[in-house]
Amino acid sequence: MKKNIVISCLISAIFIFLAVRGINFSEVIENFRSANYLYAIPIVLLMVLVLYLRSYRWGIILEPRVKYPQWPLFVITAIGFMTISLLPARLGEFTRALLVKQKSGIRISSTMATIVVERVFDLLTLMFVLCLVILTISLPPEIFKTCIIVLVMVLVIFFVLLLLVVKKEFSLQLFNGILDKLPARFGAVLKNQLHAFIEGLEILPDVKKIIYVAFISLLIWGTLGLSCYLLFFSFGFNLPLIAAYAVTLIIALGVMIPAAPGFIGTYHSACITGLALYSIPKAAAMSYAIVLWFLQLIPTVAIGLVLLPSQKISFSALIKKEGGETVKKGGNNKAGDPDKG
Repeated sequence: MKKNIVISCLISAIFIFLAVRGINFSEVIENFRSANYLYAIPIVLLMVLVLYLRSYRWGIILEPRVKYPQWPLFVITAIGFMTISLLPARLGEFTRALLVKQKSGIRISSTMATIVVERVFDLLTLMFVLCLVILTISLPPEIFKTCIIVLVMVLVIFFVLLLLVVKKEFSLQLFNGILDKLPARFGAVLKNQLHAFIEGLEILPDVKKIIYVAFISLLIWGTLGLSCYLLFFSFGFNLPLIAAYAVTLIIALGVMIPAAPGFIGTYHSACITGLALYSIPKAAAMSYAIVLWFLQLIPTVAIGLVLLPSQKISFSALIKKEGGETVKKGGNNKAGDPDKG
């Protein structure tokens, strides 16, 4: 873990250097002073709405495994995204799975499958945004190529996940044959994790729910783009609505890169890159990036921190407990019995 932290901090340092290189900081400060911060109020409200929509969407994906009322879903989601923001290298992705384990006893690998589905729909929605953006502006070759690579990867992942759950018996037989070649104890652990993971994909064959999840994903990213657009007015940027979605797309690609807590560096550099497509000066873009980062990050972190004490949870203890149960059950269960994973 320490190695990951060091690497992510080095990556952030590189992107911070790229972001600030050649900037006149007196211009950055002047942009801060001249901005209209009244727009911060609706932006913060939009970020709360995004958090709510994320929790609602996740509840639909999670429903085949466990059904929660909306408030507990919101609490778990808020704490989860808070830790994603505060921990380096996106290590906070495991938090929601740990909280579900604490509340309902659902295996971490099973809940992680629902989070993978969530991320797949996020990426598919971003690729839809890409299609809209390229109708209005030519993206730099490196960004366009990155988007194409992401699109291919996410489509492959989606169809693999769909195959795992639709052809469950075939998939288990195939992977069990591979895992049987491993040492018995290690293979048994992986089999149980695989069984639990597939159980978390149960929503995928349900076409109606998948369409609904896709619709909510559009609402989530539409709201995020709208928050970027409102901040244009704060800084006096005379840019079209589609520019906000281009910036949102490039920021989303940027924060996929493992970085220091808060996506420092990667977020800001990506935002500056997006605004450069529309000829926004680098100093103005940096001011905008810092304020947008603050307004999009702080509400989520603040809500998560406020709600965290309600869970009365020790993450380190849960990780140890899950690891112990995995080894114990992996050694005792039959390989083909997913219900005991």
